[in-house]
Amino acid sequence: MTSARAVFDRATLAFAALLIIVICGRIWALQINPLDLYFDEAQYWMWSRSLEWGYFTKPPMVAWAIAATTAIFGDAEWAVRLASPLAHGVAAIALFALGRSMYGAWAGFWAGIGWLTLPGVAFSSNIISTDALMLPLWSIALLALWRLIATRAWIWAIVMGAAVGLGAQAKYAMLYFIPCAAFAAWGLEPVRQALARGRGVAASLVALAVLTPNLVWNAQNGFVTAHHTAANANFNIDDLFHFGELWEFLIGQAGVIGPLIFLVLLWLLWRATRRASGLSLEDKFLISFIMPPLLFVSAIAFLSRANANWAAVAYPAIVVWVSGTLIASVNGRRVLAAATAINVALGASFIAAAILLDPAMTNQVKGIRTTRAWEETAAEIAARATTRPGDQPFSAVLVDDRVTYFELSYYWRHLRREGAPLPPVRMWLLHAEARNSAEQIDPMRPEEGGRVLVVHMSNAYLPFVAEDFTVFRTVEPLRIPLGGRYSRDFEISIGEGFSPSVRDAAFEERLRQLRNPED
Repeated sequence: MTSARAVFDRATLAFAALLIIVICGRIWALQINPLDLYFDEAQYWMWSRSLEWGYFTKPPMVAWAIAATTAIFGDAEWAVRLASPLAHGVAAIALFALGRSMYGAWAGFWAGIGWLTLPGVAFSSNIISTDALMLPLWSIALLALWRLIATRAWIWAIVMGAAVGLGAQAKYAMLYFIPCAAFAAWGLEPVRQALARGRGVAASLVALAVLTPNLVWNAQNGFVTAHHTAANANFNIDDLFHFGELWEFLIGQAGVIGPLIFLVLLWLLWRATRRASGLSLEDKFLISFIMPPLLFVSAIAFLSRANANWAAVAYPAIVVWVSGTLIASVNGRRVLAAATAINVALGASFIAAAILLDPAMTNQVKGIRTTRAWEETAAEIAARATTRPGDQPFSAVLVDDRVTYFELSYYWRHLRREGAPLPPVRMWLLHAEARNSAEQIDPMRPEEGGRVLVVHMSNAYLPFVAEDFTVFRTVEPLRIPLGGRYSRDFEISIGEGFSPSVRDAAFEERLRQLRNPED
């Protein structure tokens, strides 16, 4: 009877109603969103055409999710992105359950709604990304560990292990969960007891079993994904200590979780240092999943650089902790309501700006500008790649930028299905080995180098591309208006007899001088 009342109490019903409204609203927003796919979204779509256990830069789940949604709804942009709002809905449900279990029914309500209204989640719900797929699994793992503490039931150990393994199949940042759980066990006796008697070992084995196919794929492919992930940190021993990057990262956290929630978090952390002995088990547990990723990524930002979303795994615990603490007092509830209102306004303003404002205004934001007019760009390049009467057909279209490669691959999909005589798109290999997914998937092949249409976005490389052909001539520039004073500019060339020059030390030195002319 108690569980039945819990299912139908006011907090649960209110949360369920708002969850449905928000998710349906975000799916509708996807359908009217005028922005074309970002290049990484187009990249993930292309991966989804051939399902694997891993890819050059990411684990496989993002491709699996796109394959599922596009198989049902077609491959329009909104269907490519559909998994994101659905995944964030799952995260909200898990955090509602966690907040309810820790602090009560209405704390759960505010945790779930708080998650849905984070500015970062509002933005993330409009694109397909690895974070959107990892965070619900992190939230489920967090809930499972808490329930394991409360019940000692083996099922929660298995759920936690499965969530960690699947989360790592979405993004390797999921593996932060392991040191966070270890930190919690080191400081909290109930966590140690929950993981004792083989339950922690069982969770670890389940996680390893779920992740093993990706590990095998990485081993078979030279651990390329792991190397790429490590390279993102971009440490330079001669250029450490970046206070500006650290400050930018911290300010970015306020933008992602909302300015008022960020201030409340700072206050809670300051208060925790002042009265550590008075913290509850719930507080200490959540801090264990907040501080390690925040401190670690802050250190990376200080030593090199870090994107704001690199600390995303801390956000589920932050939302639950802030909600559970503020709900306990009248003033706290007022702050919570104000923080939510501010976040709703921030999220709505971004979506409204992208959908309603004139491109000349929104193109001031580079992230929006780069999504404009890719369908028009693809059509213009297709017109030039189509053989004119009396001309020899092109054997390939060569691009020197991975953005162009993936956008053409997506926006030529209908033309190819209709049987348009378009040549294959190939990627110019800058170095001796592939250094991005496009170079790995479709490098330019000598046997396809009879007569090639070359599309240059990186015009500085034009002389290097020319050296890879026996005959080479520049034909025309191509300018695609993006709105306002912005445009997308290409140089179009034709090359014949593709025979790439040797990428030796002398070639690399010339590249280095091109990039650093003052050296």
